[in-house]
Amino acid sequence: MKLLHVVPSFGLGGMEKVICTFIKHTTPTYQHSILTLDNNMQAGGWLQDEKVQFLDFEKPAQRRRFFLALASALRHVRPDLLMTYNWGATDAIWLGRLAGIQHIIHSEHGFNVDEGRATLWKRDMIRLLVYRLASKVIVVSRELQTLLQREYLLTADRIVRISNGINTSYYAPDPEERQRVRKRLGFTEAHIVVGFSGRLDPIKNFDLLLQIFSSCVHKNPHVRLLIVGDGPEKKRLASLCYDKGIHPSVVFTGQQDNVLPFLRAMDVFLLPSLREQMPMTILEAMAVGVPVIATNVGEIPHMIDDGVNGVVHRRDAPVEVFVQSLSLLLSPTYRKRMGESARQKIMASFQQETMVQRYQALIEGLL
Repeated sequence: MKLLHVVPSFGLGGMEKVICTFIKHTTPTYQHSILTLDNNMQAGGWLQDEKVQFLDFEKPAQRRRFFLALASALRHVRPDLLMTYNWGATDAIWLGRLAGIQHIIHSEHGFNVDEGRATLWKRDMIRLLVYRLASKVIVVSRELQTLLQREYLLTADRIVRISNGINTSYYAPDPEERQRVRKRLGFTEAHIVVGFSGRLDPIKNFDLLLQIFSSCVHKNPHVRLLIVGDGPEKKRLASLCYDKGIHPSVVFTGQQDNVLPFLRAMDVFLLPSLREQMPMTILEAMAVGVPVIATNVGEIPHMIDDGVNGVVHRRDAPVEVFVQSLSLLLSPTYRKRMGESARQKIMASFQQETMVQRYQALIEGLL
């Protein structure tokens, strides 16, 4: 059975981790092909041991030529099932129908940076039409599920909510590696490392993140900030750190193929995003036993039990509220108890095997 995945990009992100996990668990059952619309195949390194075909595709600048090229690629592969992902791949849905592909599943994992606060009406009109051409639409959050029903008028039976899951045997605490990584980064056991991992996009609300950290580090000189990732905000963030006088306490690692060692080096994970759906970074941090402070956007209030295994605040809450929560987590006893509870929550509710089984059940039921 041939499955073709059409993705806007295949960089080192959370959605790509979900796709790779699904592929790794189902290569004996399905023949997987991946078509990336921007020719970014960084995440292909996560699949280097798998039998996956990456299709060559050069996206023409002209829209008409792009449509013709993509339609030709879809007809050439002739998959039993076409799987498309996020806004950037919605053209593959209607082109897939024109190419005669009978079964199409579209997955929505969240919105681009330009829709950080609200969706764009022109895209909403296209979604209203195109989503109806998909056999099923997968969403990762209750917010997306409600949005698709309310704004795009999809019936409940067309939408399937499948929570992200991770390998909790892999994402687990490792005290020895924690020591090695902290030493390499210049941290001592006296330091309390507040961390962030992900793409450095404006949607992550780094202005608030730096305000929170700046307030804490001025009260407690042992606090450090570890930022793992790369993106358009990196230069501005580095400049802000100098302007605030906190640059000696901040470490930028840049893009990392493997974030696990850096997560293990953290004591608290901070994610004050303007908009999220179901961030893999939160699942990974909690699985490693790191408590998370985050905004109550998307599925996050269902991932974190506020005050039990992490802290959740409104995204418009005053900076002082976040600072107070972070100050409480500077206590080793409180932090340890909350971190242990965080790992238990992930092990109980967000295993990757459950996620893969739900994807497979949907596909088998459809075909």
